Amino acid sequence: MWNIQQSVKDFYNAQAEKFSWTRKKQWPEFFYIKEQVEKHLRTSEKVRILELWCWDGRLYRYLLESFSQDRIEYTWVDISEWLINIAKKKLNNLELQLKESKINPEWQAKFYVNDMLSFLEKQDQQSFDMVIAVASFQHIPTKYERLLIMKNIYRILNYDGIVLMFNWSFSKWFFKKYSKQIIKSLVIWILTLFTNPINNIYIPWKDNKSQKVFYRYYHIFFLYELKYLFKNSGFIIQEDCYINKKWEKSISRIDSRNSIFVWKKTVLKR
Repeated sequence: MWNIQQSVKDFYNAQAEKFSWTRKKQWPEFFYIKEQVEKHLRTSEKVRILELWCWDGRLYRYLLESFSQDRIEYTWVDISEWLINIAKKKLNNLELQLKESKINPEWQAKFYVNDMLSFLEKQDQQSFDMVIAVASFQHIPTKYERLLIMKNIYRILNYDGIVLMFNWSFSKWFFKKYSKQIIKSLVIWILTLFTNPINNIYIPWKDNKSQKVFYRYYHIFFLYELKYLFKNSGFIIQEDCYINKKWEKSISRIDSRNSIFVWKKTVLKR
């Protein structure tokens, strides 16, 4: 049987350099993450953050522009060892730049290569204040594994800790750009008698050197799916909406870039 997660890992290992090179700009979603970090640090000396799939580490570097390094204890986990190596290299380059400016950085950052579920199951209960997943949860292929991941995130979060999750959405841009893949998914949905989810999409990526075309698995979530997962894992809603091309929060899926979910682990008061 074809292993979807292994194929995703193989893709990011094979295309790590190009993927990192094409992701130089900071996502506007990072601003909303920074807001949540600021909010936490108003009442705490330090924030312990876990990023599930850190890509090339650009979110951590972005946060270091705004916060003192000793106030952020950061854990990076990624399925791709090549992307972790690039993240380490970019952090080392930043360290050299800071030392030239007479600043001696002491990163409180840890790196791990693992899949989400295996890593989460090894973590202690209530060991993080914040868990962040930027365009990564959409690569998890089964309902069962998604639910286990969410339940383990709940377990490792401190009370009043939050999850910030960003995923691609079924926007007008997405339909236009990937219409062929959506039609193919629709056909598969019908041929499998509606058992293969219609929102399982295989996104093409062409390697210009080898001319090889990779197909990355994505599950493009409907909001109700994510709400179900969060609620059945024990979380309380803080915010769920979309972000549009103007970097504005919106309830409109059509003009969106991604969905935004902020959910909290808390004690319900009666």
